[in-house]
Amino acid sequence: MAENLQIVEMIEDARRRLVDTGTRNRLIHVNRSRKTGSFLNIINERSDDVFDILRVQGRKMKFCASDMMDDDNDSGTNTADEVLLQEVALSPEEETVDESRFTDRLLDTPLGVDALQKRLLRLARDAKTAEEEQGINILYLALGFLTWYEDENSNIQREAPLILIPVDLVRNERSSTYDLQARDDDTVTNLPFQERIKNDFGMILPEIETGESFTPSDYFGQVRDACTAKPRWQIDDNGIQLGFFSFAKQLMQHDLEQANWPAGSLGESETMQNLLLNGFDPISPLFGLDEKLDERLEPVDIVQVVDADVSQTKVIEEIRKGRNLVVQGPPGTGKSQTITNIIAAAAHDGKTVLFMAEKMAALSVVHKRLEKVGLGDLCLELHSRKANKKAVVQELGRTLNAASDSPQMPPPPDKLRAQRDALNRIAALLHSNIDGYDFSPFDAMTEIIDFTSRGKPPPELPQKGLDRLTNEKRQEIDRAIHKLTKVLEKSGSRAPFCRYPGVRPSTPRSSAS
Repeated sequence: MAENLQIVEMIEDARRRLVDTGTRNRLIHVNRSRKTGSFLNIINERSDDVFDILRVQGRKMKFCASDMMDDDNDSGTNTADEVLLQEVALSPEEETVDESRFTDRLLDTPLGVDALQKRLLRLARDAKTAEEEQGINILYLALGFLTWYEDENSNIQREAPLILIPVDLVRNERSSTYDLQARDDDTVTNLPFQERIKNDFGMILPEIETGESFTPSDYFGQVRDACTAKPRWQIDDNGIQLGFFSFAKQLMQHDLEQANWPAGSLGESETMQNLLLNGFDPISPLFGLDEKLDERLEPVDIVQVVDADVSQTKVIEEIRKGRNLVVQGPPGTGKSQTITNIIAAAAHDGKTVLFMAEKMAALSVVHKRLEKVGLGDLCLELHSRKANKKAVVQELGRTLNAASDSPQMPPPPDKLRAQRDALNRIAALLHSNIDGYDFSPFDAMTEIIDFTSRGKPPPELPQKGLDRLTNEKRQEIDRAIHKLTKVLEKSGSRAPFCRYPGVRPSTPRSSAS
């Protein structure tokens, strides 16, 4: 029990460190008065109408530049922003706003034409880069902002977004601009801000339940009811901003919430206890350093869908035995191939595998390898655009329908064993000494490769005496050459001579002078 409590405390400490509740986090505080940055303020719109068009109707919206601003003014908010906001906030007696402007599928912005296109281009490019590298979307349309204060004596206003719609910036080829489209991912509330005010003020914000009748204004009303103890706190129902909001750490924090696990299972897990507290007992490896795997493994027992060498095969078999290990190596050493084989072997053994990576590229490489060998139907992608409920359900349906297809059966065990033995005989001959000699064909090939790598021609056969040149004789000649080299270093080069009578050797110019 003491160990379990210690592990529980360590997990809770990790959860606390994962949650970024500082005001530098844009989910805690958004400075909407900034003039530049990776965001775009939307003005003169209503949250309910924007939500209805994007989420309920599933339609795209276009961005409208402000004709009151210069094209070169790339600012987030300005005087024009204030003017248009005042137009929406007219009193009932003075209200002359045309209601159709809120449903025209145009999002008003405070930027000029050129500045708007530059901002959208930068947002689209950065959002695409983040998704390609991390596999998660961080581009959201924030609806509604809560103005709050860190304590009762503070006069510094903080603003936190309340509703976040995951969106895409879609290139409009006809107009060469960008349109806004909601993704299939769920609309979410502000998890880090919920954690902040829960810890600081003991307040609990309501969760979003996006049914058919959900509207942002209803949710804002619930938030107002939760904040009645804070009279200075106000909600800007129609505050809207397009920008980057990352939930990656919050999702990890949610996974470590022990209430989301069966009672006590996280703290009582033997793996967690060994990983965080006790460490792992050393276990002798399954295979010796010089042990031949073919003497231990039958071909029918080896499950490999891509090529694997001896070291990779050892890793695969260690994992199939349920052992814990860490595999490391520089790029190009075959880690992704090994992971591919591990997943295939686990599926063959009736197990499930959760494969995680910090970079989406690592996931994509392994997934493509599995697809290439016909195991794509075993994989369920849970990252990037494949992580929403609709895509998951469609993928499950597709794989269930594909399960009726007859898989290609591997060769019978006897044929695999015969092929393995034939290859092993070739390898044995290659590394065995040639009859009457003390070197193998492999040794001879390496010698030839050594000659060619240094730009020297290898010896041509037949050469007189070459068939009697044993390793011992070669070493004797090598020692003689080294002795001759040392003598020449002391005495200098020998005078030139001619092997043919009547022909005198040429005299070096240095001697003639």
